[in-house]
Order: sequence, then C-alpha cells, then structure tokens
Amino acid sequence: MKVIKTICGMCGGDYCGINVHVEDGRIVKVKGSQDHRVNQGATCPKVQAAIELEYDPNRLSYPMKRAGDKQRGGDAWQRISWDEALDTIAENLTRIKDSYGAQALAVHEGESLEQFIRDGWARRFMNLYGTPNWVQNDHMCYLPAVIAERLTYGVEEIDGFEAEHARCIFLWGANPVTSHVATHWRYITQARKRGAKLIVVDPRFSRSAQKADIYAPIRPGSDVALALGLINFIITQKLYDADFVERWTSGFDQLAERVKPFTPEKVESITGVAANDVRRIAETYATNKPGWLDAGNALEHHSNSAQTLRALMILKALTGNIDVPGGNVLIDGLPLTDVKLREKRPVGLKPLGATKYPLFVEFGEFVPGDVLIETLLTDEPYPIKAMLFSGGNPALTWPNSQRVEAAYRRLDFVAVMELYMTATARLADIVLPAASQFEKAQLIAHTAPFGVDKPTWYLSLRKQITDPGERRSDWWFWKALAHRMGYGDYYPWADEKEAIDYQLEPLGITVADLEANPSGMFYGEPPKYRRYEKEGFRTPTGKVELYSHVLAGYGYDPLPHYEEPVESHARAPETARRYPLILNAGRRVAAYTHSRHRGLPGLRRIEPEPYAEIHPTTAQEYGVSDGDWIVVESLRGSIEIKAQVTEGIVPGVVNLFHGWEEANANVLTDHQDCDPVLATPSLRAELCRVRGKESSQYSGAGM
Repeated sequence: MKVIKTICGMCGGDYCGINVHVEDGRIVKVKGSQDHRVNQGATCPKVQAAIELEYDPNRLSYPMKRAGDKQRGGDAWQRISWDEALDTIAENLTRIKDSYGAQALAVHEGESLEQFIRDGWARRFMNLYGTPNWVQNDHMCYLPAVIAERLTYGVEEIDGFEAEHARCIFLWGANPVTSHVATHWRYITQARKRGAKLIVVDPRFSRSAQKADIYAPIRPGSDVALALGLINFIITQKLYDADFVERWTSGFDQLAERVKPFTPEKVESITGVAANDVRRIAETYATNKPGWLDAGNALEHHSNSAQTLRALMILKALTGNIDVPGGNVLIDGLPLTDVKLREKRPVGLKPLGATKYPLFVEFGEFVPGDVLIETLLTDEPYPIKAMLFSGGNPALTWPNSQRVEAAYRRLDFVAVMELYMTATARLADIVLPAASQFEKAQLIAHTAPFGVDKPTWYLSLRKQITDPGERRSDWWFWKALAHRMGYGDYYPWADEKEAIDYQLEPLGITVADLEANPSGMFYGEPPKYRRYEKEGFRTPTGKVELYSHVLAGYGYDPLPHYEEPVESHARAPETARRYPLILNAGRRVAAYTHSRHRGLPGLRRIEPEPYAEIHPTTAQEYGVSDGDWIVVESLRGSIEIKAQVTEGIVPGVVNLFHGWEEANANVLTDHQDCDPVLATPSLRAELCRVRGKESSQYSGAGM
C-alpha cells in the first residue's frame, strides 16, 4: 500500500494535511497527517467522506450541452467532447464581445474547485479578453473583515494565534468547534488548558459558547452597539493601553466622544446583553492580555457590517492586543508572481458597482453580488450577456434565490465548471466536469502562526493521485480556452506544476522543493512583533486609525456608529407588525461546506435534514412543537421545514442552516439592502413569521 501526503480540499478554510492510502490505484483510506504543521493529524468529519466524493457516481464525468431548445433549469443534456465544449464557449464569447463589448462577460469563481489564489488564472484570461467584471463570494465571506483591518491598521491579520501566549480568547460571531475544529479550536483548547479565558458573543448557544467563561446571547444585527459599549466602558474605566493609545493611535478623543451614549444599560436595551455582562466582558478582555479576538464570518452578513467590524478592530487596538504574541498579529502578503497580467486590464473600465460601492470595489476589484443581480435584471448601466462559472453555487447560496435565478435566466450564454450538477449548473448551456482534490496539482499556502520562532507562511503541494478521466482542473480550462481565443502565447506552461513554479519564482522555492517536503515547508521570517515601533502603520497617519482618513476621503463616516439593520423592528415597524420574528440565516454545520457534500452518505448520516431552531417561548407563542413541520415566511418568499425547539437560540429568532436545496434559506433573504460601505448582504437580521404547515392562518404576536 502506498501512502501519499497531500492537502484536504473538503472545505475552503483549513487546508489540513492528510495521508492518502492507495492500493492498486484506488484510494482506500484517508487520515490526518501528524507531521503537517497546520492540523497535526486532527481532522473534521468531512475528511472521512473524501473517498465517497472521489468515487461518487453522481459527479459530473464529461462535458455536456443543453439538449435541443430545452429551457434552462431542466435535466435534458447531451454528452459532447471537450473540443466541442471549448469551441462553443469561444464562439459565444467572440460573438458577445463583437456585439456588446468585452465588458458584457462576467466571470464567477467559487471555492468548490479549491484553486488557491484562485482568481489569478481566471483574471489573466479576463484581462486578455477585456472585461473587468470578476464575481465571487468574498463580499460576504472574508473580504469585509480584511478591509476593516486595512482601514484601521493598513495591513491584514494572521488567521490564528499563538496558543502558548494568549490569556483571553474572544469569539464574536464565530463557532470554530464547527467551522475550524482541526485548527482554531485546537489552538483554543491548548490555550484554555493554560488558563486562558473564553468569551463568546452569539445569538446561538453554540458548541463553542458552551465552553465559554462568559457567554453573551445577543439580538442579531445589534453587534455594533455592544462593541461601542465595550469601547466606552474600557475608555471610561481607563482599562485601555494608555501608552499604545497615546503613541500609536489617531482619533482617540473623537472616538471617546462618539461612544459616550453607549453605557452598559443602554447597550442592554438595544442588544439584550445584560449590563453586568457588558462590564464583565470589557474587564475580562482588557485585563487578561494578550488576547485574541476573532471577528467571525457571521458579522459579514449584515447591513451594518462595516460599523461592527471597524469597532472590533478598534477594540483590539485600544487594549494593546495588536501585533503581540498571543494577540492579533499582523502579516505581509505572500510575494508570489502576480499572474493576472494587470498591464492588459481594460483602460477606463472598472468593475460594475464602482459607483455604488467605490471603496469596496477599489479594495476588492470585483462586482458585489447585489450589483450583478440588478445589472442582469435591468441591463443597467450596460448589459451582461454571458457568464462563466468556475465553481460556486450562487443560485443557492446567494440571497434572494428567486431573483438570482431570474437574473441568470436572462443571460444569452452560460457555462459552468463544477463537480456536480448544482442548482447553478442546471441553468447553464454548457456544463464542464471539474477535477477533484485528488485529480489535480495545486499550490496551498497557510497563514497561521506556529510559534514565535517560526515563519508565518507555510507552503504545501496538493498532489494529483487519481486519474481524472475527462475531468479537468480549472487551471487547464483557462489555458485551453485562452488558446481557443487566440491568447495561447500568454499560457506557455505545459501543466500546473510548471505554472506553480512560475508563481513561486520570487520565493526561491520550486515544486520540486515542495515535493521533497511533502509535509509542507515554511517560508519567510518569524513574526516581526510590534513592527510598528520601527515601521509605523501603513495608514495615512502612520498610526492605528480610530478615525479613518480613508473612510472620510470616500465620504463615509470615519468613526464607527450604531445603526439598526435595514429590516428590523426599529427601522421597519410596519414590516415588523406582519413579520415579528428575526430571521437568522446562514448557520454552518461541521458535516458540510456551504451547499457542498449533502449527497455523501457518510455526512448525510451526521446531518440528515435541515431544521429551524426556535426558542421554547417563541414556539409556545406560535403553537409549534419540536419536530413539527412549519412554514417560515418573509417578504421574499416562504419555505417548509421542520422545527427544532431549543433553548440554544435567543427568543424571537428563527435560526436556519444555509446550503439546503430542500429548504433554501435564501428564498427568504434579501439581496438589495446591503451595507453601504462593504456591500455585505443582510442574511442574519431580517424579519419573518412562522405558522404550522397545515394552518391557514398566521398566529402569534403581530397578527
């Protein structure tokens, strides 16, 4: 039996090292790799289903085109060759460019194909073709927090912390027991054994919250009020790091004035977090240093996300927890070769959304989701006629699914490259079979701290282990399509490994080096703690900007302020009268990654069906019992789903999983009322109501 070390691709976050056992050319066992520094042998439940995915007969196996003149969304498909598929795509792209201009093409990339630094090769093709309209999901995952970091410190943070130094772990809208059990939760467990405190803020009494010293159940969407209250208490009680604030922050006096109204009692009236708990949280975090604060993905799902995220970055700085061992450490980017061919970018063309979200589009360089959908539906400011999807399933995972599907149906031409026939793939004209994690080579890089004496970048090579048949990698697709379009000279590499060598050139590392170090290898220098003492911060003032000059320059409020979610009892009282409950959509579970893996038997046994979490007092008010079928309805639509009555969710809230096609939470969510700065959609604080499935009348408060 042969054992091959590679990197797991069952989720898009941790990139754990795994040992793949191969016998007679077939994978027979997958286990965590003890000598991979990221996970050190630990794995989540998904890794056990990797073999099921590899040999799943339901995977796409060959290119297909829509049969005859059948409408999109059906199941009538005809097998075709790769040559026909690529010729068809090239012909349509040429036709659309000639008729409408290159900007009429948009390219979507999702994480299901697991291409590390995935945008590089697609963006290379896009710049050669001449379109700026790149689309992805980072407007509601990862990028909003990164922008808040850059606005405040000028650089990004490492995604992790040194457990041996942290004395306080503060999880806000994060549940690493579910989302990062092999990495973040392992670090947290180590820190807890050393006596570190754990604080959790979450509307759900999650598995992470169950381990906390302080748990604060909060009304969804009111997080910024709690953050401003913590800042106010820390300032008034002089718990902040006075030396750091004096020397290395800008705008302290303006901030202190801004947060004055947010007393613990005021915060309690807005958030539901008890005033004494506000004090306890502030004191615990400020006095148990160093502390690591994790602003979780849930905070990127609100119409007021920019204010919350900015306030949390400020909270880290006020307490002196920036760039210290055990705190939130800053990091430079990995200096790979930029493969995007930026010099070929279309002159004078910015991605759609640059007018509505100028800061976000400048930072992210892609089209926000709400802008794309409205452009497809209205042809304003110009029409998008074709889309290429390289992974991702936005027909299911983007808010307001009905509008998303209607928008995609208006396209002249759609091609989708995926592992499975997803809801998005069913809307395509051409469907292409994607290679799995075991069927292609990929570069993987990790940005987790491994100790004060180790570099913070860790590089690994994902290896091709099995025969892909007619399936192909996304890198192969972009190269093949470029040759069809006449751009072949810009893709001189024979295969992925040669292309990875090109990316690695500035690092002085080669694919051969990574193959000689199958458990991964470090790159760079150990963390430069308190680098600001020599370099300052990369902001306009050279300091941590509590008052952001960049935000002010774009015409936004330079200080964080409180605002209610767009669809809330305070801002939409008439809607709240008819829809009195708060919809909290987007919860993850350990068995799945977004909409992926629900067809794998081993994981389906762990989480067999979707359900709606409702507090007992809310359930009683609406006549709902545990296990009942209910209808959850919002202004956008309704779904039928089983109820799970639990004290693990705050009263007045209906909590839903996302990613289930059988009970799609995004039928209920809105795609338009987004954060005006960061374009984040409001997934977790909208309004809804419930009734029994057989009931013809709504019951309960507000009716």
